[in-house]
Amino acid sequence: MESAALAAECMEEKMNRLIHKSMALLAAAAMTISLLGCGGSSGTSESASTASASASSEAASTQSGSEQSEGTSGSGETIELTFWYANSDTVETYIGEATERFNSTVGAEKGIHVTAEYQGDYVELHQKLQAAYIAGTAPDLTVLEIGSVGLFADGGMIQGLDERIEADGMDMSDFHEGLLYNCYINDTCYALPFLRSTSILYMNTTILEEAGVNPEEITTWDALAQACEKVYEATGKYGISMPINYWFHEAFMLTWGGFTVNEDETQCTVDNDVDRIVIDYFKDLRERNLAHLYPYSEIDKMNADLMNQDAAFFFSSTGSLSQMLSVADELGFELQTAFIPKGTSYGVTTGGCNLAMLSGLSEEEQSAAWEYMKFMTTVDETVEASIVTGYLATRKSAVEDEKMVAWYEQYPQYKVALDQLEISSGRPNNPGYVEFQVELTNDMAEIMVNDADVDTTLAELEAKGNELLNE
Repeated sequence: MESAALAAECMEEKMNRLIHKSMALLAAAAMTISLLGCGGSSGTSESASTASASASSEAASTQSGSEQSEGTSGSGETIELTFWYANSDTVETYIGEATERFNSTVGAEKGIHVTAEYQGDYVELHQKLQAAYIAGTAPDLTVLEIGSVGLFADGGMIQGLDERIEADGMDMSDFHEGLLYNCYINDTCYALPFLRSTSILYMNTTILEEAGVNPEEITTWDALAQACEKVYEATGKYGISMPINYWFHEAFMLTWGGFTVNEDETQCTVDNDVDRIVIDYFKDLRERNLAHLYPYSEIDKMNADLMNQDAAFFFSSTGSLSQMLSVADELGFELQTAFIPKGTSYGVTTGGCNLAMLSGLSEEEQSAAWEYMKFMTTVDETVEASIVTGYLATRKSAVEDEKMVAWYEQYPQYKVALDQLEISSGRPNNPGYVEFQVELTNDMAEIMVNDADVDTTLAELEAKGNELLNE
């Protein structure tokens, strides 16, 4: 009895640590939400509502019909699964349509019905997920912002997938290598790449044309600074509009040959010359009125600068592409995309979300959940997800799909992030990093917006990072 009590106490302590760290994760994840990921035109919302209503109708007919079919359990009963996802508009549209496709095909055949439930942004989803897990009411499947996979795996909340991948012979090498790092924790696969992204450079080429700037020449940080000067001189507008964000900062450091942590993620590496290069670059632009910088909590300023055409350049997720192109089309300006500029080299970290299965499911529920995970990551669904949302085509073979090839020809802006993926890297998996990235975002804003002392702030930030990474 004492052993059982001790085991229960240890589990409770572990969950309490998970919850404590998750609070930091929730704040951090908020910073990775794309520019227009939670807002769009009424037309998009209507489309999502229509898809949701259609999915509900399909669900009712599928459930009724599958009562007479044999489920994966062999009991003849339909296996009901719940899938939680984050972000609305184009994501909501895609998830509704894809889940309807699953329920009417694989689900109908195997006696599985999935209900997809929108849970807000990543912050809200993670908060609800941990509360539901503790209460015993968690969903069967969920998306996880990629930087949180290690945290939830460490807490025992998600199911390892190695046995099912091996049993089905799933070709993991067909996923782009740069997307897999945040799927594996301690050599075990816990998630599959789903709606994935990189940060990219967005350019209002209508403004650039007015300023006499050739967007094809903007490949380096020096070229970007020169373009900002020309934009300001010709139009009086900002060159860059940018919220201070840890995800962008990771990419910026990579382009100068550094990063926020060392290779094994045990030491923080922000108090160095590379970080000072990044800081000095943006502070110089801000002081010359060539860049509009602000804390991430004021991201609405970026929205305003985009829509009012008060700036020529923006950094955002490729997951924002569909919405941003829609804004440009509605307001009558041209929008192009490009790699994050290079310093000594190109560099970027990936982002977005992975698809995971919750732990504690029965064998039958696991098998059914796996069917849904496989379906949602097929080549056909990868192509559809990329076209509808702007997220990356996660499978290599999807790039050669006839529909995807035609789409890239019509909208080359979508292919930029895919090409950039070749030089991308994953985000840190260390559970302590999710709290550090909050500190990083806040301190970079203090330095670049509020002119906090660089040496003191970086020294304190690195010390805090080392503490969090080694808890």
